[in-house]
Amino acid sequence: MKIGFIGSGSISKFHVSALKNNGFNIIALGTKENSLNCEKFAKENFLLDSYCKGGWQEVIEKKVDAFCLCIDTNFTAEILLEVLNKNKPILVEKPISYKISEIDSLCDHKNSHNIFVGYNRRFYSVINKAKLFCENSEGGTVYISIPDSKRGAKRFLSNACHIVDIARYLLGDFEILNKVIKNNTDNEMEYVMALCSNEKWTISFNAHSLIPANFGITINSGKKVFRLQPIEKYDLYEGLEVIEPDNNFPLRRYMPKVISSCYENADFKPGFDFMYKEFLEFVHTNKPTKNSVNIYEARETLKKCLEFLQ
Repeated sequence: MKIGFIGSGSISKFHVSALKNNGFNIIALGTKENSLNCEKFAKENFLLDSYCKGGWQEVIEKKVDAFCLCIDTNFTAEILLEVLNKNKPILVEKPISYKISEIDSLCDHKNSHNIFVGYNRRFYSVINKAKLFCENSEGGTVYISIPDSKRGAKRFLSNACHIVDIARYLLGDFEILNKVIKNNTDNEMEYVMALCSNEKWTISFNAHSLIPANFGITINSGKKVFRLQPIEKYDLYEGLEVIEPDNNFPLRRYMPKVISSCYENADFKPGFDFMYKEFLEFVHTNKPTKNSVNIYEARETLKKCLEFLQ
């Protein structure tokens, strides 16, 4: 399976590793014309023979079965439009754009069905266990935590889109009932808190920059709690375990009792190997796979993220 790869940033090495493991042969690699960074990346990943000095414009002229696009979000939509003209399947890094208007242009393209958006966390085994838990429950309350090491709207859109996509995947679409946004003196987003809901779930959403915390989703339903924190690990709780006072802590404690626990395999960047297994299926069939995200779903996720910021 021949693929043209556009990208050489920090995330690209994880794509290359998973591509190779799933039988893809990267025959063309490029970003900007005569990019020294891309040439260095090609050398480090044993792809120097595939390096295209002519950049992404040269890559898209190669005879390939599919493309992978993982570059700066600010330029992704523009280049993706050009790649779409080749009418080949394309895996593209999320969120694709910060602007709905650019996503709309992609949705309107005659070959938009070829887009497979790289929301890799949908392919986590723990996420799909959470989905099964949600489907088999009667609903309840959910707490979503999105801390970040940096402030800013674009930073929020780049990282929160993952969690918003997961929330929509697990819980269904939801309405934002109320929200509070706090910006700092430089007009950078410091935090946003929101109360959201749909027919089955009431959701508390907390995106707070610079706090020492993990991304997390806690789902409370019936007598059980399903917690993803960090997102790569789940714990399922039911009941309480009584811990009597001891020399280390002089008070009786009531701790949630773990009845099941699991974490993602670390052989590849979590989700990437299974994502490319499904992308291979997508290339062969040109039909949606079990966990794939199309451009229209990606647009709805971006809309929801932007709604949090408005």
